[in-house]
Amino acid sequence: MDFFIHWVSNIIVYILVATIIMMLIPNNGLAKYVRFVASLLLIVMMLQPIFQLFRVNIKDVLAGYQSTTYEANSEIKNEINNKKNEIQQVERAYILKQMAVQMKNEVEKSFTKEFEQVITKVDLEVKDDVSTVKSAQDLSKVIVYVSPKKDETSNVEPVQEVSINTDQPVQTEREKINQQELQNYLANKWQLGDKQIEVKMEGGE
Repeated sequence: MDFFIHWVSNIIVYILVATIIMMLIPNNGLAKYVRFVASLLLIVMMLQPIFQLFRVNIKDVLAGYQSTTYEANSEIKNEINNKKNEIQQVERAYILKQMAVQMKNEVEKSFTKEFEQVITKVDLEVKDDVSTVKSAQDLSKVIVYVSPKKDETSNVEPVQEVSINTDQPVQTEREKINQQELQNYLANKWQLGDKQIEVKMEGGE
């Protein structure tokens, strides 16, 4: 009889204390796990007479629940870290895209006027030891795609007489443009090393 009274008293006290604790905890992700643990403890307390009957060690039962809770928390932490990495990758891609657009806009007009070439695209590569891109100094390489400027006055060019000098090799439009000169120009404008700039010609084949 004393055991029964003690058992019921413990359950009542536990319910009161658990209710007060749940009222004090803000309603967030932590509250869900507190409710889970509190429910498990209440079940263990209510089953205590059965444990006594079969002489089950309550500490072993609680240790099993704690192990399950620990595994659940580890999975939650891993999921949070994965989401964090995904967010960082998206943020990094957005920063690189905006930086490429800004760098292209800075030199586009003057570059076309100087070399009669159009910058079609700018790709950026980040240094291996840089986690957060803050400026152009964090870039390992800037790949610039350029193509000849199109004549907007007329889409059809007049046919002209062409004479070929066999004594000299035919030089293509791509060969006439010094890529090193383009790289030096862009490196100076962006305050980068010329080796960080790679110019790829388009429309010359």
